[in-house]
Amino acid sequence: MADGIQGGEGTRSSSRFRFYALLALALAPLVLALILGGFWVFDRTPVWVYWGIGLVFLIVIDFAYAFAVGAVIVSIPLLVLLRRRGATERGLLLCLSIAFSAFMAEGVSAFLLAREDRTAVLPAGGRYATRDWTESRLPGSLAGIDLPMEFPREADDGKIVVTMVGESSAAGIPYDRWLSIASVVAWRLEEEVPEKKFIHQIVARSGSTLELQSNELKTMRRRPDVLIVYCGHNEFSARIDHARDLNYYADALDPNPWEVAFERSTGWSYFHALVRRNVAKCRIAIPPPANGYRAAVDSPAYTEAEYARVLDDFKLRLDAIASYAERLGALLVLIAPPANDSGFDPNRSYLPATTTRAERRAFGYELDEARRLEATDPDAAIERYRALVDRQPGFASTHYRLARLLEARGEWAEVYEHDLRARDADGYPMRCLTAFQQAYRETAARHDCIYIDGQEYFHRLGVNGLLDDSLFHDGMHPSLRGQLALAQAVLRGLHARRAFGWRADAPTPTLDPIECIRHFGIDPNVWRYLCLWGIMFYDRTSWATYDPGRRSVKRWAFVAAADKIEAGAAPESVGLPNIGEPEPIPIVPYGAPYSLKSLAVP
Repeated sequence: MADGIQGGEGTRSSSRFRFYALLALALAPLVLALILGGFWVFDRTPVWVYWGIGLVFLIVIDFAYAFAVGAVIVSIPLLVLLRRRGATERGLLLCLSIAFSAFMAEGVSAFLLAREDRTAVLPAGGRYATRDWTESRLPGSLAGIDLPMEFPREADDGKIVVTMVGESSAAGIPYDRWLSIASVVAWRLEEEVPEKKFIHQIVARSGSTLELQSNELKTMRRRPDVLIVYCGHNEFSARIDHARDLNYYADALDPNPWEVAFERSTGWSYFHALVRRNVAKCRIAIPPPANGYRAAVDSPAYTEAEYARVLDDFKLRLDAIASYAERLGALLVLIAPPANDSGFDPNRSYLPATTTRAERRAFGYELDEARRLEATDPDAAIERYRALVDRQPGFASTHYRLARLLEARGEWAEVYEHDLRARDADGYPMRCLTAFQQAYRETAARHDCIYIDGQEYFHRLGVNGLLDDSLFHDGMHPSLRGQLALAQAVLRGLHARRAFGWRADAPTPTLDPIECIRHFGIDPNVWRYLCLWGIMFYDRTSWATYDPGRRSVKRWAFVAAADKIEAGAAPESVGLPNIGEPEPIPIVPYGAPYSLKSLAVP
């Protein structure tokens, strides 16, 4: 009997084993197909789709968090009033658990936000930020900055240190892996004054403002002998969230009450603010729709008071750094930052705050009509744009679009002026504005320094006097020609002073682009990398403007150039003015020193 039972169990075990073995054999191809299919889908799905999934996830989390916190607030008094044994205790325990989790989430979020915002000058206002701004968020007194007069590496090794202060352009981006203005200057100085040794140190950081750089000076390891200051592009974009929308127009001060209620009910939450900031990052990574995320008639991201405060702070810090260079005994070089005025359109265009909603809508219609005429009747489009500029001279887009039509006609002087006005009227500036360039001129007049007026210097160097892609790699970072041009201007300023024992009979220094390319190892792989950088730049800035079409064209031009170089084409043959060996830089005036104590520049 026992043997029969054991035999039956063995038969059933054998049957189950055969069943699972057959099931595994049957499912194996399906599982393998699912794995391979997953890789196939992942490989062929654009990256922005994953950012889109993350965007949806964050929005769901944000609303779920708000619902949970709201439910706790409503439920606790109801449970207390209910007083039903068992249910009340369990409900209160659940509410307290959710409240404790929310408290922890708020604490961590507050810490993360504080880390990001501790150096911010402006409040990172949201959609319903008011025209007022918080005094405590503004820069502290300059008197508290204690810059070093002694340095960790002050060994008397005879090396002369060229130090670069500024943001990404000063750091050499996108060439920073190979060269920068400071490294080119140090290399050439060693050739011109061979009996001395020159090195460079980079204090400049990508995304820095002059406020950040004034603190970064504390990190210098060596005493600077030459201190080059080249900073000013990030004074607004590094401080203001790209999604910031003020109640700028007078008739917009009473927005939708439901939206206001939502903002006010969630405004206390650090967790909500952190999620919204990451939502903004996801939206940046998703390609914009045909008409971008912004409106044709937009609003500025800053108030007049904030603009004035940032500008005043910039002037004070620039003067403080110049005074610091004098105390150190360093040769001061001020470079007023130029930017790609002709090749990079403004981000936001806006009308005076007093214009009504109907006036803004009518102006938008007229703007669309002028845009439609550009391809079919450019002369008529020019006349429309001129009328719009005369009526609203502070609207950036009309200046820029008019400039492009005039450029096709060859009216270079007027093109240059409209490009400047478009840049300075940008409601979300990513380039150094004229008022900040003027701060360099005023500081140079008060200090013994070498002054390089980047705007006027590049105006003289540019094709037909324009600051465009021949001098810039993207919106503000100089191309190789632009980098070498600024380095050559610094060398000329040092030569004029006969600095470091430069021979009096030495010729005015110039830079040979071919020699520089060879010395710093700029090969086809580097040029392809630079194309990839251009793609990334235009990907990351397309969100900021109403019409991303021009930036999209430049992005695809870099894509095509990268593919050609990878296929073996010479970088000079890809058709981009900022890729490949540049033309030599001619000797033109770059901005004489304003101080009477300085020597004249040839």
